[in-house]
Amino acid sequence: MSDFKPGLISHSKVPRRRRPKSTIFTWVLAGVLITGISVVVLVYAYYSARAGLIDINIIREMPKASILYDYQGHPFSRFFDENRIALPPDQPVPKLLGEAVVATEDRRFYSHGGIDIIGMARAGVSNFIGHGSRQGGSTITQQLARNSIGRLERTYDRKFLEIFLAHRIEQSYTKEQILRYYLDRIYFGQGLYGAETTAYAFFGVSAHQLNLAQCALLAGMISSPNASSPWKDINAARAARDRALLRMVKAGYITQADADKAQKAPLALRPRPDFGGGFATSEVRRQLEQMLDSDTIQQGGLKIFTTIDPHLQSIAEGALAARINQIESSKGESHPNGFGDPNTGLPDTDILEGAFFAMDPATGSIRAVVGSRDFALSQYNRAMQARRQIGSTIKPLIYATAFAEKGYCPASLIDATPFNLASTGPIPSDDGETKTSLRINDALVKSDDYSAERMGDIVGSGLLNSYAHRCGITTDIPPYRASYLGACDISLNELTGVYATFADQGVWVRQHIVVQVKDDHDRVIYQFQPEGHRVFTPQVARQVAGMLQNVLDFGTGTPVRQEYRFTAPAAGKTGTTNDYKDTWFVGFTSHLVAGVWIGYDQPREIMPGGYAATVALPVWANVMKQAQGHYQMVDFPIPGGLQYYNVGGDFFGRGERYYLTPDQHQLLDQESPSETGENENNNPPARGFIDRFLDIFR
Repeated sequence: MSDFKPGLISHSKVPRRRRPKSTIFTWVLAGVLITGISVVVLVYAYYSARAGLIDINIIREMPKASILYDYQGHPFSRFFDENRIALPPDQPVPKLLGEAVVATEDRRFYSHGGIDIIGMARAGVSNFIGHGSRQGGSTITQQLARNSIGRLERTYDRKFLEIFLAHRIEQSYTKEQILRYYLDRIYFGQGLYGAETTAYAFFGVSAHQLNLAQCALLAGMISSPNASSPWKDINAARAARDRALLRMVKAGYITQADADKAQKAPLALRPRPDFGGGFATSEVRRQLEQMLDSDTIQQGGLKIFTTIDPHLQSIAEGALAARINQIESSKGESHPNGFGDPNTGLPDTDILEGAFFAMDPATGSIRAVVGSRDFALSQYNRAMQARRQIGSTIKPLIYATAFAEKGYCPASLIDATPFNLASTGPIPSDDGETKTSLRINDALVKSDDYSAERMGDIVGSGLLNSYAHRCGITTDIPPYRASYLGACDISLNELTGVYATFADQGVWVRQHIVVQVKDDHDRVIYQFQPEGHRVFTPQVARQVAGMLQNVLDFGTGTPVRQEYRFTAPAAGKTGTTNDYKDTWFVGFTSHLVAGVWIGYDQPREIMPGGYAATVALPVWANVMKQAQGHYQMVDFPIPGGLQYYNVGGDFFGRGERYYLTPDQHQLLDQESPSETGENENNNPPARGFIDRFLDIFR
């Protein structure tokens, strides 16, 4: 019998069927594709969401510099976080500059939708072949997106976000708008943001006025702004310009002949401006902060119209620094380690300092303000913030108050008999001994202390303070006799304002440095409102001005005429405090009044015999001589009711000026007063015939 059983088959003997390799590859490929698509979808969704959360308006909202304009409407300084001036909104993007930038940075700008695939591929290949050399493939729109969100690091995260934001930008704005925002935002190195800012800084013109060579320079600088800045490396700047010109030729914007001509054109570069400002700029800032918040001032693109005269400001800064250096040199002082402590870097607090302040007496417009010998050394504004004893510069105010309230005039006699000025007891009256008297004019011309203290006692501190406050002095003059000799603390700008009242026929006007402020849409957000009032009658003011003219011609201010040869009609007064610790000179012409102070922050002797006529007066005289061609300087008008009298004059007509009413003129017929009193320079104030004759040959 056979062992075979039907239906039973041995499986071990049947061969197993294998899956084709192509099927496995298909499944792997499908998995990779699905994964890749999923990643792409996730990346797209993630970065689209992130880009969608960014306010698209950020590309046009950027900090703008606030521009300061001088009294003639010319820009002279600015405030900024980023030093940026936007292109004029009412004008199209400068055509030539736009072409230069597009040719250099993004040749297919007008044909792509924000991402240049060809450019990115070319940059990728170049970077791979170049073994580490980096070539950018970002479009103008991508660069705008990157700079707007402040993402400048080299990461894939930044790159993806930049691409998606660029796509949104292209959907929201026109190419013209994108190019405008790009030109406003781009950094050109050396602290310059935006094409308009850079055009003014480099060439002194608007971006619309740039020529081909200048446009190519700006375009060529974008990829390496600091390295190719013409202020840093002129050869690198020219190379950047030439590269941009070549790309403009390739793009078809210009011919090779145009490029060759532009390469030969001079750059006409301006010196690098100082945007840091100085005391004038800082004072504008200080006053603005009383009206506006700091962010608006710093970033708001304001137009700030001021009263400053940059020419006068520069003259004053130079004259003050030069005089202080001369004084130190005469004493053998030097600063081998600069003006600071070499160990701590802190400024030296024991160096000779000074201040200068000038204004228009009729309007109160501040023309110049200098608060120290060097703004870089000390930003403390001694012209506006410091209060020091003013010495004899208070005397004109005392006499003016006496004229207004007590019936005195320049021809009136005042007791000038010597007495102990330091005594706190009553001023001695006539004791029967020989009495010395002076006309008030002569008492002021000679800066006689005995006369001034007696007149102060006659006027009284209450009345003097009343007139001082009406003249703009904000602190009280102490009710002590020493105050009548200037032992009272007053700031330079307020003291100068008192003299401005005399110069403006007795009218005080409020000082100001800001006239008008406009926002970045040219809307007026601040307008100065003039403020003033009459303090003295025109007659009293002219009488005081006449006496102060005599001070320059015959008294303590004669160096103005004799040594510095300043001949224009002017008036002024010196002031020196005890032990030569503070020196002042305040003077005025018909359209400009200025004051000078020199001393140490911690009061001490400036120099032996350091009267104001030799310390402070030279600064005023040198400034006025240089300003003479820029400011009208005519004689002061004579108001009705006064007549001019020349007293002691000869055929040269150089007698002292008296401005008197007919009734007051009779006082000149009184017995000639005896001469006494101390001149601040220890020189005889009167000048004889021989001196005047010799003036012909001087």
